[in-house]
Amino acid sequence: MEENFYKNNIDLSERQSRQTVTIADTLLEKGLLRNYTGDECKILLYLFTHRRKENIVEIEIPLAAAALGLEIKKLKKSLHSLNNKGVLKSKQNKSSEVLNYKLELNNLMTELTDEEELENYEEVSAKELRRRVIKSQALSKSEIAAALISFLPPDNRNIHRREEIKGWLDDFELKMLKELIRRVDKWLQREGGGDYMVGSFSYLRKIVQSWYEEEITNYEKLQQQDKLYRETRELAKAYGINAFSSNTAQLKTFQNWLSGHQALSKELALAAIREAVRRKRDGQPSLKYIEDNFINPIKELKINNLADFKRWLQKEMDNNSLKADQREKNTADQTEAEQKKDKNKKSKEQSKNNQDDYKWKDFFIDFDKYKE
Repeated sequence: MEENFYKNNIDLSERQSRQTVTIADTLLEKGLLRNYTGDECKILLYLFTHRRKENIVEIEIPLAAAALGLEIKKLKKSLHSLNNKGVLKSKQNKSSEVLNYKLELNNLMTELTDEEELENYEEVSAKELRRRVIKSQALSKSEIAAALISFLPPDNRNIHRREEIKGWLDDFELKMLKELIRRVDKWLQREGGGDYMVGSFSYLRKIVQSWYEEEITNYEKLQQQDKLYRETRELAKAYGINAFSSNTAQLKTFQNWLSGHQALSKELALAAIREAVRRKRDGQPSLKYIEDNFINPIKELKINNLADFKRWLQKEMDNNSLKADQREKNTADQTEAEQKKDKNKKSKEQSKNNQDDYKWKDFFIDFDKYKE
């Protein structure tokens, strides 16, 4: 029987060797060492052949650095990186020069399993795959990853996109990413796309970028943000803004009314806008007018329901009516006082004129009085 050349292994051991390691070609082709630097690969080979019970490794830093041809600083940096990547787990150290780690070999194999499952999902149409994921109640990372990358044409599903998606899987809850798939799939169908179309993955990335910017990392916070977005749109519509853009200064103002320490309910904010619009019949009220006359008083008085808001409005109207009556009374009194003052002034002037007439009469002689 002819010998199978491919089953011949290369043996790089010697008589005094204690441990050897076998790495299969298929694992390397699937990317076993793809996520590791050259220094990290050298260290991994060293660790594979210096294991103790339960995959515990004790590393004497000076000896390992000399054996691998690495500077001590670089060796420690790479060990720290492997620890962060989950391949190593730091244990209690004897000293700064003797470090103890546990090799987490399962984490290496898990990455390969996910990649293999991802390739299997590609046999299903992208549209059908996303439909299954959206309807499923229990999902794995590999299913979510496959559905996310399905928005790209097959030729564009490269290693860079896969690595980007892996980062999202680490940063966001699976429930959030499932919601992301639902939204982008809905957008795609609305745009008339099928399995994928130009721009769909860019739209997806834009949503993810907004999550990073707004620090939304869990589903509960996403729901809160969605609620704020919907309510802001309602306020904008009530105010008369039809072209909605969440980045305008006006909509930021609406969001400030609905969020923060003294956040108003959507119903109260809407009632304030509508009352302001009703009063400003000569044009659209400014946001400053609404804030000064409604929003700020509501917050200061701690009004938290529509009934209290209506009572406050009625009280304000009554007070304004009393003030108007008082102003009318003051105006009438002032008018009466001014009329009285004018009358007295005229009377005094008349009296003075009469006195002057009598004074002039004193200068005339009554000659008839002296007639014989």
